[in-house]
Amino acid sequence: MHLHTNFSGWRRLPSIGARDSYMSPEVAFATARRRGMDFVCFTDHDSIDGALQFLSRHPEEEPRVIIGEEVEVRLPGTAQWLHLGVYGLDERRHADLVRARADLFDTLSLLNESGLLFALNHPFQSFRTIRSARRHLAEILPRFPAVETCNSASPRSHDRILRALVEQSAAGPRACLGGSDAHTPRRVAAAHTLAPGATTSEFLQSIRRGQCAIGGAPLGLPALVGDIYRIVLQYYVELYRPRRPGEDRRRLSHFLGSILLLPGVLLGVPAVLTTLHALRQEWIGRIGPWTVDALARAERLPRGEPYSPSVEEG
Repeated sequence: MHLHTNFSGWRRLPSIGARDSYMSPEVAFATARRRGMDFVCFTDHDSIDGALQFLSRHPEEEPRVIIGEEVEVRLPGTAQWLHLGVYGLDERRHADLVRARADLFDTLSLLNESGLLFALNHPFQSFRTIRSARRHLAEILPRFPAVETCNSASPRSHDRILRALVEQSAAGPRACLGGSDAHTPRRVAAAHTLAPGATTSEFLQSIRRGQCAIGGAPLGLPALVGDIYRIVLQYYVELYRPRRPGEDRRRLSHFLGSILLLPGVLLGVPAVLTTLHALRQEWIGRIGPWTVDALARAERLPRGEPYSPSVEEG
């Protein structure tokens, strides 16, 4: 339910030409299927192009593909962003989302009118400070039919706290989702969603009714740091390899940026930044006003089953 490909751009430092993932849709799909997924949902950042390209090349796989998108929206009047997972899209509805995503509440109105299933992804990860989370999360959460409580890249504590919040809420989300948030093949299907349904439509309807469960679990900080360095390495490989016919041309700023970033990469800056980000999200999840009740309830909730790639899968 949360899977990125090389159609996900990196919104920070766009001048260096980096991407959030270098995994092709074909590799993502094949890896998910090999790991037992009946359906595969592509959710690139603000784009459905990867899913559409995959289906144009592999039309026989359409019954197994959910066209999704991770939409970045803004809380009006603030600098706060949130990530929404939207499922069952087409080109027209994607275009509507592009026009509405500057305002969270406009986006929610549009999604409710469309009848599409949508979810709030990694809620604690979206907030930069505990103050911002306290101010907005209680208001926002009831507006979603589903919440991604288990994200394989988030701290392990978040799943149980968020599931407890959903459980104790009389109104609001009915479904808790698991999503790998995979940017590399290693993470695909690490966390996933189980629901009954012989078709993608039936599967999504089951989730909307809350008839679903979470499989897998977060992989932890060392695995996340490893994934970051895999993406950084792939960035340099892709930038400096010879271009194939029809591929985008590289710019001078891409090369200059890669050279300027290299000392920081070698000195471990990506590892430090990733660790600080993970610690901040752990703090936000544990120190909010939701913590005492949620942790008490969380002790009674079952844990997700951990996922480990086989030796053959790497």
